[in-house]
Amino acid sequence: MINLYDDQVEFVDLIRSELQRGKRAVLGRAETGFGKTIVSAYITKQAAERGKSVWFAVHRNNLLKQTSQTFWNLHIEHGLIKSGKAISHQPVQVASIGTLVRRMDKMTPPDILILDECHLAMSASWLKVVDWCKEHGTIIIGNSATPQRLDGKGLNYIFDSMVEGKPMSWLIDNNRLSDYKMFTTPNIIDLSDVKNRAGDYAIDQLSTAMDKSVITGDALTHWKKHANGKRTIGYCVSIKHSKHTAEYFNENGVPSVHVDGGSSPDELKDAINGFADGRYKVLFNVQLMTEGFDLSAQVGRDVPIEACILLRPTQSIALYLQMVGRALRKKPEPAIILDHAGCAVRHGLPDQEREWSLQPTKKKGKRAKVEDDVKIKQCAKCYTVYSPELLSCPTCGETPAPTRKPIEQVDGDLIEVEKAQIAYARKREQGAARSLEDLIKVGISRDMKNPAAWSAHIFAARSGLKKPSHELRNEANRIYKGLVK
Repeated sequence: MINLYDDQVEFVDLIRSELQRGKRAVLGRAETGFGKTIVSAYITKQAAERGKSVWFAVHRNNLLKQTSQTFWNLHIEHGLIKSGKAISHQPVQVASIGTLVRRMDKMTPPDILILDECHLAMSASWLKVVDWCKEHGTIIIGNSATPQRLDGKGLNYIFDSMVEGKPMSWLIDNNRLSDYKMFTTPNIIDLSDVKNRAGDYAIDQLSTAMDKSVITGDALTHWKKHANGKRTIGYCVSIKHSKHTAEYFNENGVPSVHVDGGSSPDELKDAINGFADGRYKVLFNVQLMTEGFDLSAQVGRDVPIEACILLRPTQSIALYLQMVGRALRKKPEPAIILDHAGCAVRHGLPDQEREWSLQPTKKKGKRAKVEDDVKIKQCAKCYTVYSPELLSCPTCGETPAPTRKPIEQVDGDLIEVEKAQIAYARKREQGAARSLEDLIKVGISRDMKNPAAWSAHIFAARSGLKKPSHELRNEANRIYKGLVK
């Protein structure tokens, strides 16, 4: 038997409801650390018991191994679709997408295809599998914490609808995820000379900008100050950057190790087990410990990540949330997030409210400025970071100037984000908005993608309704159109 939390059961019911309504492809969005693999295992086991075939597709071999081990731990018999493994005919399969796309002509499509980290599924290989399965009547279920792509492509090509689990703030408040303390830089990193490629910073130029001993404070000094001794994941720009940072930490008495996608199985095993056992205090990596990575599942025991160091600026909200999410898995003490990359200034707090959609998004221009994406303010006097809805700093009362001049890169301390004050201010503002029109204005001020839909849901919830009526949605849309004319 697989035991789920109440909110996970609710999440499964939402997916079922969409399928019962005739939807054939449903995306289930839930926060990092929510337990999407466990929920998928639950769906898989129930379907298999009813005689259905289920494939769970992943994009990396380490995730295939991780998922397979989870399935065995939950007594779900399955085969593996991976390079070097012969084709089996078990109804449940855990599949590498790279191998699956090469073997489709030799296999029978499943009744259900579960796409792990489905925001990646717009690539040619994924779409070839998805289209093939759809042609044969397969039900598609997607998992993602961040269904948004830098290239702006909408996941509506694959999915008919999307359901969402409880927000991160609820999961933290209800002890399902760890609380956190976040420290960010007093100076925004000047990346104006770094070009864009594929929607994010050019890695070679970004690596040059970040691979310096002094950049918005010393990462080692601040780790010792705020996270000394804690099990920490460090996110770097490039292999060279990651290796240099690990070497620097080692030279200064902090046992550290580097891994990346090209690390050998033995190197990866030593790094992960050494990190879990405490031989390494900091594990630096390049785009390896993000989507779907679960350290505890990798080593077969509970090993919570206690802190993370962000040394990788990104224009991707998805990548940012994937990075910080590794440290938010449940544990007694708050996670420590050390942001040396200015990610909080660009993207806001990890648990702030966000709107997600299956629809395409506008791709950012080549020279998008940090100011265009700022979700929080930074006090020029005390360096507190706070909500843009507040007119003055909640710590010292300083009123910011109308414009902000670029700040040169200098040594600086990391300043704790006043997230409790931000959360309180947001709740107070929302509570003060009593009419539907007032709520829509709040949504517009927060730069939501769909203020009308959000306000209708909030307004309906205040009346004890689970969802807004058709009439309420229409009224919200009418008011919104009138406000933005």
